[in-house]
Amino acid sequence: MEIAFYATLERLVGQRRVELPLAPGATVRELTEALAANWPELGEHLFEATGELSRRVNIFVAGRNVRWLEGLETRVGEGDAVDIFPPVAGG
Repeated sequence: MEIAFYATLERLVGQRRVELPLAPGATVRELTEALAANWPELGEHLFEATGELSRRVNIFVAGRNVRWLEGLETRVGEGDAVDIFPPVAGG
């Protein structure tokens, strides 16, 4: 599964895109846990102390923010694009 990182998160990972060997239909929780295992500093940005998705990131699956889907239980289909951004603000 290919995951793209943007802005400060790209610097934490050291590259724009990474490939993780997750099964099709894996959840965003499985994806983020695998990312945190590979890049512990990134894990600090992905999760709140409660284990929920941090407000410091936005994760999009197939162009849709997982916050408006099923959150960490959102399934990632085969071929779905996964993009992870820090929050964006401004005018």
